Amino acid sequence: MSKKFSIGEMSKLHKISIQTLRYYDQIDLFKPVHVDQESNYRYYSIDQFSQLDIIKYLKYLGMPLKEIKSKLDENNEEILKLLTNKINIVDEKIKELELIKKVLSTKKETMEKGMKVDEVGKIVRKHIPRRSILSIEYEEGLSSEETMELSRRQIANILEDNISVFYGGVSGLVSIDKFLKEDKVIYDNSFVTVERDLFDIKSQKHITEISSGDFICMTYKGPYKENYTAFKKLVDYVEYKRIPIENYIYEIPIIDPLSTNNEEELLTEIQIQVKKREIDLRCLV
Repeated sequence: MSKKFSIGEMSKLHKISIQTLRYYDQIDLFKPVHVDQESNYRYYSIDQFSQLDIIKYLKYLGMPLKEIKSKLDENNEEILKLLTNKINIVDEKIKELELIKKVLSTKKETMEKGMKVDEVGKIVRKHIPRRSILSIEYEEGLSSEETMELSRRQIANILEDNISVFYGGVSGLVSIDKFLKEDKVIYDNSFVTVERDLFDIKSQKHITEISSGDFICMTYKGPYKENYTAFKKLVDYVEYKRIPIENYIYEIPIIDPLSTNNEEELLTEIQIQVKKREIDLRCLV
């Protein structure tokens, strides 16, 4: 006569609670081979070990108990299809986690860079590689604060739909012509730096590029609402130096509101792209 195992022994052997085994019995997922009529004790056989292992494995993969019950009655081919499907799901999850890790690492590096900045207000020229950006144009008729917050939320929704996480870093685009004419900072749109191939076709329409090139840059510290002085200093500098520039100022957060609750600790870099010199084709002949 083959050995029978009590529910307590089964629980210890398979590291599964007695309550769970009783529940599996109630829903007809995993039933004992014998129930003592007098004591109502449940007993299991060695032949059932592999079946319980399968249940635990499928549950670990995130499969609902109702679906597990139906899968136990299927053949090997169906189980193979199931495992293949689960592997694909896990692969997608790994990609998502790798992306989140990359986003968090970039955020960490940016913050570390910001905490080491000791030359706030100093104007420098530097080369910046090409950047893909996800941008949202502002709606007319709203205040600066309202448009910034609305576009920030729209960007967050697109990011969450495509890469499951909003990591902050929302930048602003300001026309120099408007700045000089109105004598105040007026944002044309908001944007974040992204990797284009991570977004679906619907979201691709919001993605453009900032070409590589030299930029005149300066960092400022404090609330965004007090950025006029920094903008004026940078624009006056390029005009004084007669540097040929493009018409936009890029306002890039280094330490942003997702990184600190204290507005005085916000750190931002503003950038103006230097116009690329036209090459005289006659020199190439």
